[in-house]
Amino acid sequence: MREPTLSTERVRRFYNWLGARHDLGERYERRAKARALDWLDARPGERVLNAGAGTGKEHAVLARAVSPGGLAVAVDLSRTMLDLTRARSGAPVGEADVRQLPFANDAFDAVYCSYVLDLMPAAALPRVLADFGRVVRPGGRLALVALAPGVDLASKVVIGLWQLAFRVSPLFLGGCRPIRLPSLVAGAGLAILAEAVIVQGGVPSAVVLARRPARSDVR
Repeated sequence: MREPTLSTERVRRFYNWLGARHDLGERYERRAKARALDWLDARPGERVLNAGAGTGKEHAVLARAVSPGGLAVAVDLSRTMLDLTRARSGAPVGEADVRQLPFANDAFDAVYCSYVLDLMPAAALPRVLADFGRVVRPGGRLALVALAPGVDLASKVVIGLWQLAFRVSPLFLGGCRPIRLPSLVAGAGLAILAEAVIVQGGVPSAVVLARRPARSDVR
């Protein structure tokens, strides 16, 4: 049976419509995003890619962290989200699909991506994660966040209801559904440094810090 994820164009239209109202999701997402930013530990002088800009709050944090001398670049499908991100961060943004990143190999020291992978068809995820690994330098870091399966009674109930609603209308949930992020990251050949599931408001989010193996790791 075909997985009922949203098309690229429907995702673009939905998030253009949603705009700054997307910030309401902070009541479920804030702690997981904060953990990912903390683990990524972006530093002055680094080049960081934000794959899926959202409303720009996290990109503003990244832009401050890499200053002076660094570069934080955000990409998103939604021009509305890019306008919000530009206004909030003052950092470079560009319209792009994270499934086809328009960057050279080894272009960044780190990649940050939150609540984007859980929008995508399962068949696309290995390619997307491999491309994240391509654009980050050997030894570079990736901090990833996605909706996760439930881990306790409350979050299992929430995710069970979420999955029922998703089958009826993915658009009602912004196209997101739980994925098993750590196994996908490991399957893409990235080394997991840390992982956690953070439950906020009953909603479980997986946070993974990974590393692209350095050339010296390959024997």
